[in-house]
Amino acid sequence: MSTAQQKTLEDFISLHERNALTHAIRAAIDLGVIEALRNGQKTAVQLAKELDVFPDALERLLNVVRGTELIEKYGDDYALSAIARLIPAKYLDFGDQHWQHLAFHVKTGAPLPICDEIDLTDLDHKVNKASEEWMQTPAALATAQVLDLGKSRRGLRILEVGCGSAVFGATLAHSDPDSVISLIDDEVNLNRAKTTVESIGLEHRVTYIPSESLDQIGELKQLKGEAFDLVLVANKLHRKTGGECERLFKQLFTLIKPNRELAIVDVFPGQEEGDLQRAIFDMELNLRTSRGRLHDPRLLEESLKEAGFTQIQFAHLPTTPFYWGLILAQRS
Repeated sequence: MSTAQQKTLEDFISLHERNALTHAIRAAIDLGVIEALRNGQKTAVQLAKELDVFPDALERLLNVVRGTELIEKYGDDYALSAIARLIPAKYLDFGDQHWQHLAFHVKTGAPLPICDEIDLTDLDHKVNKASEEWMQTPAALATAQVLDLGKSRRGLRILEVGCGSAVFGATLAHSDPDSVISLIDDEVNLNRAKTTVESIGLEHRVTYIPSESLDQIGELKQLKGEAFDLVLVANKLHRKTGGECERLFKQLFTLIKPNRELAIVDVFPGQEEGDLQRAIFDMELNLRTSRGRLHDPRLLEESLKEAGFTQIQFAHLPTTPFYWGLILAQRS
């Protein structure tokens, strides 16, 4: 067999394996295997009895799922991996509820309507958001490291705009023990932020500012006459149009002290290790919302300059999943 033929065969086998693993994961989840193993490791016979399935067929399924990061085997016992134990049950569908509409999206270009009209108080939405945000912690830690928080930047007055559960803002404040931070978002997200803040003991350094919309942030009474050393916008711009970004930058400019900074963390190109994950993120974003788009850092730089910012810098955040980047812009 020639080298080219060997490579073709290897590629086909790889594709076949990935497809089989995908279906095996779905079957294991649908049958309740993952949930059954949350209480401890079990043999295939024990699992089959608990789940009321055919033992030999279940064991064949388990031996395939062992090829993923979900299940491990110790002797005759099957057990959840460390990562499987960390994944919230609601997130184990890996987005199937919207991926099943992908072909329709590609045919029509239309996102799922429900994603644009989602009720922020809905329990499923809050569970999904919490499931997504635990994966942002490495990027938040990398942001604090790149900004040198607690060292060359210390004692800052920080404002996080659209904080969500405050994974990024709380991490930055925790890295700078002399800092204080204000968090802006709607009431639902501020309640989630409070949980994060209280979990790491930052209550005495945090102020909460409720706002149902970030479009008129410059008009908030709580911010009148206020100025900050660092304004943070994390994981938000990919849900805004270019025009909305420009308007937001102009408003944020007025909230920053002279010679202080705006920090933007979002999904940006440039890290080869993250190319596939970024492509998946982009496809999923546009599948789920009509407002989704990934922005070119160079175009954002022009918008920042139009808003009055100078000394604009960009850095990749070299942490999983290798698609996060940081834009730092100074108010002169």
